[in-house]
Amino acid sequence: MNSDACALRRYEDNLNVCGIGVVILSAWDVFKLVMQFLTKMKDFAGDFFDQFGEEEKGYALGFFIVLIVVILLVIALVFLLHAYIGLNASRAAKRLPCKKGYYVWAVILLVLSVLSLFAYVDKIRNLEEIDTIVASFIIDLTFIYILGTIVISTRRIKALKNGQM
Repeated sequence: MNSDACALRRYEDNLNVCGIGVVILSAWDVFKLVMQFLTKMKDFAGDFFDQFGEEEKGYALGFFIVLIVVILLVIALVFLLHAYIGLNASRAAKRLPCKKGYYVWAVILLVLSVLSLFAYVDKIRNLEEIDTIVASFIIDLTFIYILGTIVISTRRIKALKNGQM
C-alpha cells in the first residue's frame, strides 16, 4: 500500500508540474503565432491594399480590420485551450475540483503536435534560419513530452485510485 501511495504522489506531482508547464509554454505558442502574424502581415497588407482603387480602400480597410480581429481571436483561443488543459491538470493533481475534459483536449493537442513535427522536414532545408528552426523544434518536443506526461499521469492516477495497479 505504501508503494501505491508513493506512486500516486509521484504521478500527481508530475501532473501538477506538467500542468503548469502547459500554461507556460502557451506563452511560447502565442509568441510564435504573433511573430508569424507580424512577419507575414507586412507583405500581405501591401499586396492587399494595392489591388483596390481609392474609393474601395475604405471597404478593404474594414475587411482588413475584421481579419486582424479574427486572427487575434484565434490566438486567444489557442492560449485559452492551453490554459484550460494546464490549470485543470494542476487542479486534478492537487485533488481540487476540475473539469475532466482537459484529458481529452490534451490527447487531441498531443496528436496535433506530433503531426505538426512533419512541417519541420520542409523548414530544415532553409539553412539561413536553422537556429530558429532548431529552437522551435526543441520547444515543440518539450511541449509534446509535457502533454504525453499529462496523459500518462492522468491515466495512472485514475488506475491507482481505482486500485488497478
